[in-house]
Amino acid sequence: MTMQYLTFNEQPTALLTRSWQRSQGFGLQPHFQADPDCLSPADLRQQQQRHRHLLSLVQKAMPLFEQWQQGRDCRLLFADADGTILLSTGDSRFSTRARRLALATGARWHEQTMGTNAIGTALSEQQEVSILGEQHYMQANHSISCSASPVFSPTGELLGVIDISSEAGKHSGDMLMTARLMALTMENALVSEQQDACWLLNLANDAAGLQQPWSALIALREDGRLLGANRRARQWLPRLDPAALLSQLRQGELTPWGDGMALLSRRSSPGRPRPVTPPSADHAALKLLNHGVPLLLQGETGTGKDHLVRRLHQQSQRAKGPLIAVNCGALPTDLIEAELFGHTAGAFTGSHKEGRPGYIRAAHQGILFLDEIGELPLPAQTRLLRVLQEKTVVPLGCHQPVPVDFCVIAASHKNLEVMVADGSFREDLYFRLNGYKHTLTPLREYTRADFEALTAQLLRELHGPDIRLAEGIMDKLHACPWPGNIRQLRQVLEVAGILADGRQIETHHLPELPVVNVTGQTAGQDLKTTTEQRIQQVLKACNGNISEAARQLNISRTTLYARLKKR
Repeated sequence: MTMQYLTFNEQPTALLTRSWQRSQGFGLQPHFQADPDCLSPADLRQQQQRHRHLLSLVQKAMPLFEQWQQGRDCRLLFADADGTILLSTGDSRFSTRARRLALATGARWHEQTMGTNAIGTALSEQQEVSILGEQHYMQANHSISCSASPVFSPTGELLGVIDISSEAGKHSGDMLMTARLMALTMENALVSEQQDACWLLNLANDAAGLQQPWSALIALREDGRLLGANRRARQWLPRLDPAALLSQLRQGELTPWGDGMALLSRRSSPGRPRPVTPPSADHAALKLLNHGVPLLLQGETGTGKDHLVRRLHQQSQRAKGPLIAVNCGALPTDLIEAELFGHTAGAFTGSHKEGRPGYIRAAHQGILFLDEIGELPLPAQTRLLRVLQEKTVVPLGCHQPVPVDFCVIAASHKNLEVMVADGSFREDLYFRLNGYKHTLTPLREYTRADFEALTAQLLRELHGPDIRLAEGIMDKLHACPWPGNIRQLRQVLEVAGILADGRQIETHHLPELPVVNVTGQTAGQDLKTTTEQRIQQVLKACNGNISEAARQLNISRTTLYARLKKR
C-alpha cells in the first residue's frame, strides 16, 4: 500500500504552536476543567437527522475502522463542522472514560472552549492531526490521545471530521491513517453521487494507485464540465483541463497522463441531487471579504443569513481562523460591553476572576459575525466604531489597547437606514459596516426552479437521499407565502419527513402550512394584496406622513415611494 498521501501537510510543531496560541487567545486556562458545550437530546436528534447521509457514509466506511483497529481500546467519533460529536462508537472498555471526558454524542469539541484537541484543531486547520496526551491544551485531557481527519464536500466545503481517540498510552500511529482513509472514502462517495455526473475520472501516479481512497477522483458532465472533485484532485485541478483530458481518454482503458495514469468510467446509476447554492450566495461578497471589506447582510428573518456567513467563512482566506458569531439581541443588557470587548480580572462586580478576552479578541485572525446588529445599544455602538476604526480593543478595567485582526460581517432584519434616520443607529457606524450590502431574497420571491432545488437540498440534508415528495406536494409548498422563509420551510420538511419515516411525503404528513389565498390566487399575488392593504392602513394612521409610515413599516422612504408609484 502506498503511503505517499497519508502524511502530515506540515511539521506538527508549527500546527500545535498555532493551536496553543489560539487557545490562549480565547482566554482558556489550561488547569481549569474543560467543559464542552452540549446539545440537548432534542437538538442532537435534529443535528443527527440533518446529517443523516453523512452518518450513513461513516457507517459504510466502518469496515476500515474494524479492519485496522479491531480489538483495540479506542473510540471512533464523527463530528460536524461545528465540532459537535454526532456519532461515538468502538470498544466498550474505553467508553466509560470517554463519557467522563465528554467524548460522547452531543458534546462540542471546538477550540474556543476545549482548546487544542484533535477534532477542534483539525477543523480549524482543515487538515489531519494527532494530538497526543500532554499536547492537549487543557490538562484535563492529557490522559487521552486523538487522531482526526477532516471531511470535505466535492466543492471543498468543510463538512465534519473523523476522529479516533484512545487512552494516551494506547494510541497507535496507524490511527491517524485509519481516520484519513475513512474520510477519503466518504469524500469519494460524495463525488461519485454528484447529480448530472456522466463520467468519473480517476488519476494516480501509477496504475496500482488507481481507484484507491487516496487517488484523485473527478466527476464530470457529459461535455467535460467539472461537477466535483476529492481533495487529491483539487491539488491537480490548477494544471488540469478536464474537458480536454476527457476527449483524449477511452472508457475503461488505462491511459498515461502526465507523470501518472488515468482511468475513465461512465457512471451507471443516478446520483443524489447536487447541492445547490441558493440565490443569496454572492461571489462578489467573498471577493470583497478577502480584501477586508466589511459586509452588511440585510434580509427578513429566516432567509439564511447565518448559513451564508458560514459558507463565506469556509471559502474565505480566513477559513483557518475562528468564526465568532454574536447575536447582539441576545447579549445581557448590563454585560454587553464586557461580552464584546472583554474585561480584566475584577473589572466589575460579578466579573470572572480570571478575566475574559471578549468576542472581538476571540475573532483574532478570523471573522466576527455581528447578527442583529440593530439591537446594539448606542453606547456599545460608539465603542464598536472605535474598534473598527483603530483595529484595537480596550478591555473593561484596562487602559492598554490590544491589537486585533479580524474581518467583520454584520446582519439585521431591520432597516438600518430607517434606524439611522430616527437616531437609533449611528450613521458613522452604519457606513463603516456597509462596505458592501447584500440583501437576501425572501423565499416567496424564489423562482419555481430555485424553490424546487432548495427544497430538494433541504430534504436531502434532513432525511437523506431516499426521501420523495408525492405528486402535487411541491405545488402546495411553492404556493405558500412562507413568512418564516427558509427556516420555516426547513421545519415543515423536517416534521413531514419524520412522519413519513423517510420515504414518500404525502399530504397528511404535512404540518399546518402558511395560509394560502382561498380565492385561488398565487401566494405572491396574495402577499402583494396584503402588503398594499397594510401600506394603506399605516399611511392613513400616519395622516399621510411618508417618513413616519416608512418607519412603522420598517422600510426606507425610497421603497415606500416606489411602492406607491406602482399602484
